[in-house]
Amino acid sequence: MPGESAGPAARAREKCRVHTVSRCTLLGTLLLAACSGQQAAAPSPTPSPLRNPLNVALYPRATVIGVHSFNQIVTAQQTRGTVFADGAGTYDGTEVVAASDASFGKLSAWVHHFGTHSAGTVQEYGFDYAVCERGSGKGTHGELVIVMDPKMVDRQLGSVLEMMGNYRSLPAFMRGPIDQQVKQRVGITLSEAMDPASPIGATLAALSDFEQRNSRGIVVIDAVRR
Repeated sequence: MPGESAGPAARAREKCRVHTVSRCTLLGTLLLAACSGQQAAAPSPTPSPLRNPLNVALYPRATVIGVHSFNQIVTAQQTRGTVFADGAGTYDGTEVVAASDASFGKLSAWVHHFGTHSAGTVQEYGFDYAVCERGSGKGTHGELVIVMDPKMVDRQLGSVLEMMGNYRSLPAFMRGPIDQQVKQRVGITLSEAMDPASPIGATLAALSDFEQRNSRGIVVIDAVRR
């Protein structure tokens, strides 16, 4: 079951290692258990592969590597250009992270079929996205679909990640000038980069999922207001 968190960027992961046992060792274990009158422990079941729970088809042959649920209280200022399409309120949502062997160019062409994205070129930073809506009225789902080349994102925006830690500790009057300097250089502000529901924020938040993978990434965030 997906874990629940306070926002789209939260992660809850468990890592496990599988140890192989040789036939001789296994035979010895069974013989020892028989002599002692005890039964050998049954092998642990193989975990089921993650599935995409959203009504959004991923790129063909993409592999789901993470599913996270969240709930978030959103103000009116946080709704612009995000998945929170139904105005201020409390949202329930799901984030799906997938890996793909397809080229970034193919994924970029694919993602535009979902909807539109804001003006400006984002492909040069290694990601592309579409924002769309599904349903209507109270059941309107806001959806953000992102495709990314993790290595390119890290190369182009790694400096932004490094600055975010110090930025959080700065007083408000010092953040404005830094925001403007960063925007002139890479086209976004640090405030935008730190918003996990924005396209750039969700992209940077998912970057760590691909540290050990030589693949492109897909991130889908779906949210609906309660």
